[in-house]
Amino acid sequence: MSRAIAILGRQAGIEILLSAPGAERRRTHAVHGQIPAAEALAQMIKGMGLTVRVVAPGVYLIVKAQPGMRKPLRISSPPVEMAPEIVISARRRPERDLDVPLLATHLDKTALAQGAVRTLADLARITPGFVATGQTSSATPLLVMRGQRRSISDENRLPLVVYQDEAPLPNQAALSPLFDMASAEVLRGPQGTLFGRNATSGAVLLKSVQPGSGVPSYIEGEAGNYGLNRLEGATESSVSQSLSLRISGQRARRNGYTRLRFGERTDTIHSDAMRAVLRFDPGGQLRSTTMFDLLNANEMGAALILAGVYGGGSVRNAQNAPYFDCGGGACDIDSYLDLQKTLGQRTSQSSVAPAFQRRFRGIGNVTEYGDGDFLIRNIIGIRSTRTRYALDGDGTPLSINDSVSSAQLRQWTEELQVQGHTGKLRYIAGAFYLESAPDGPVVQTVSRLTWPDNPPSHAVSYQTFRSAAIFGQITMPIAAHTTADVGLRYTGERSSGCALRSATVAPLSERECLDAGGTSAQAQSGRMTWTLALTRKFGDHSVYLTSRRAFRSGGYNTPALGGTLAGFQTFKPETLTDFELGAKGRLTFAGISGSYAVAGYIGLYDDVQRALFPDVNFDGDDDLATDPLTLYINSANARILGLDGDFSFDLGARTRLTLTGSWIDPRYTRIDAPAALTALLGSDPLRNRFTYTPSFSGSLALSHEMMLPHALGSLRISADYAYVSSVRLAERTTEAFARQSAYGLLGAGVTWRRPGGIPVDFELWGRNLTNRFYASGGGTLNPAYTAATIIPGPPRTIGLRIRYNFD
Repeated sequence: MSRAIAILGRQAGIEILLSAPGAERRRTHAVHGQIPAAEALAQMIKGMGLTVRVVAPGVYLIVKAQPGMRKPLRISSPPVEMAPEIVISARRRPERDLDVPLLATHLDKTALAQGAVRTLADLARITPGFVATGQTSSATPLLVMRGQRRSISDENRLPLVVYQDEAPLPNQAALSPLFDMASAEVLRGPQGTLFGRNATSGAVLLKSVQPGSGVPSYIEGEAGNYGLNRLEGATESSVSQSLSLRISGQRARRNGYTRLRFGERTDTIHSDAMRAVLRFDPGGQLRSTTMFDLLNANEMGAALILAGVYGGGSVRNAQNAPYFDCGGGACDIDSYLDLQKTLGQRTSQSSVAPAFQRRFRGIGNVTEYGDGDFLIRNIIGIRSTRTRYALDGDGTPLSINDSVSSAQLRQWTEELQVQGHTGKLRYIAGAFYLESAPDGPVVQTVSRLTWPDNPPSHAVSYQTFRSAAIFGQITMPIAAHTTADVGLRYTGERSSGCALRSATVAPLSERECLDAGGTSAQAQSGRMTWTLALTRKFGDHSVYLTSRRAFRSGGYNTPALGGTLAGFQTFKPETLTDFELGAKGRLTFAGISGSYAVAGYIGLYDDVQRALFPDVNFDGDDDLATDPLTLYINSANARILGLDGDFSFDLGARTRLTLTGSWIDPRYTRIDAPAALTALLGSDPLRNRFTYTPSFSGSLALSHEMMLPHALGSLRISADYAYVSSVRLAERTTEAFARQSAYGLLGAGVTWRRPGGIPVDFELWGRNLTNRFYASGGGTLNPAYTAATIIPGPPRTIGLRIRYNFD
């Protein structure tokens, strides 16, 4: 069967997914003649106890027929009375969402287009419980789920990992634009056994459109306010009978929506990106897909807005007073706060133009041999990232916290995977390796409370990170309609390198760092992680109970610490054990069809890693070379409790309502920080809040399609509303300017599809239509810097999109 449906899919230009363990080698009925693909598929599986469901236009799913299942309508058109099946890849193979014991949000190419998903931030906007924004600046991506967020300056210890065509992306590459995408999946909860990287909070799976998948070539243009103009397109061709190629690209430009006090605009877009996908499929058991992509961007990053000042901090001392706290005028931080109140919410006093330059390159390959019975897969990913950004962290002309950072890194990953089934038992096993290392200068120049006797300093950290793992997971029936998943993985990780902080030298390589007197350090960690799950099916419904263990690796602080901080050179791994109870299903009642997925979970964290920001000479040794910019420690244990839910209803044939929500209650249960560091945790650290974690977030989307008369096509009207409760941008609860109050964002769109039968779409769209001002992220929010700053979220944006499909 697996070979027969592969041949039919190629001949008909459709995608056929097989999710019926044990059916891969069954012989199908012979089909001859010129007949529609849907009818051919129905004849092939006739009498085999299988059924076909329409997943999306041109995409069909074969599953085992359930006892008492309603006989489906002809599959040449989707059944009206049943919601379409959702197919996900959370267990590294395509299967029904109903069968997978975790909560996943799946968006196909149609949903991505309707949601105007251009970046990960757009994906987060329509996925409650998922945050994607900037932290400290727009150049440091922050991805948060279930209370876990990335440490500010660490590239490798990521709680949430983004995968592009199954290869993990470096953290900076997550900033790439999304175009010509087939699907995006957001997997909630730890991913500790099946995916390449350890992830304590979740994973995002991005899949680009593959050649031969039936998606037509297209060209798309977009224009909007703030000077937005975007041109995007894709073309596909068959190089030979077994080779097909798809090339896509995007050119985007936009003026900024935040002004600097003396004229320039920031938050600009100026990027060029392309992707090429080459598919080799000679028709046998061997298949190979090679992907190449690049991004060049030269932009103005986010300018920080001064939101408040701390009563204490480094500015408030006799040495700094003449330069930063002089009592009034151009040498006083309080005067700039008074001035900020007169400038408005979207004008920054930054004295540094927030430059943001990116150069990303990537190549990947997925080679497969075999079929559904036994399949060998090899996945390679090679990535190069170069970034440079300048930032005024205090948002004033004063040199309180200014920096310029440059980093050139390379990452390569290799995964060898075997999967298949023996009888009714399905299995997957494999090995994974990752190496991330400098590929050029990695330098940060920091002007922190700079005055004649306190010049800027240079901080370098040339760190190589390696991660190796072996893993395996099985899915097996243990009773009627009940399956169990058991997965194990062992991961060993090692980081090593040279670090230096100096006012006189800025080494451009690890060798130069060592020659200049930098310190060499290393840290190792390893953990066994696991997944245990039970799934019980009730027709078109399922209930599951899952428990998982995941971890975030330990590491070392830089540079070599001294004085009272000497004992905190390294920190231990952070571990998470979670339990999740969920239910999924498909509903049909009173002419309404729909689907639902709900889950409640509790996560128990040990040795929570936290980034602290000690003041200059906090260690008391009067040596700048031993002062860390960021100090990581194992500070606490924590408990996270939450609920997630996704609901989708078809109110008739042309109206869809979607409701999503996420509630979370994270709390520290024990503080383990030593007495020497408690001053950095706030006055009551046990009551500190998890940052970028709203107690509740939710969204509502409604769309309706109307057929126009006289072959004028159709009109689709949509509206959506996303709500976020109050958010803490810093853990300490005493700072009003570090809290974003609750807000909602309203969006809407009108799409005119195929007027006169021409394959063209016109869409008029708007985002944040009420022009709500809110902080999308925190800038500098620490008493040691005195100035407190925020990153403003996007204002009202409107635009017109035109897309022509070459059917």
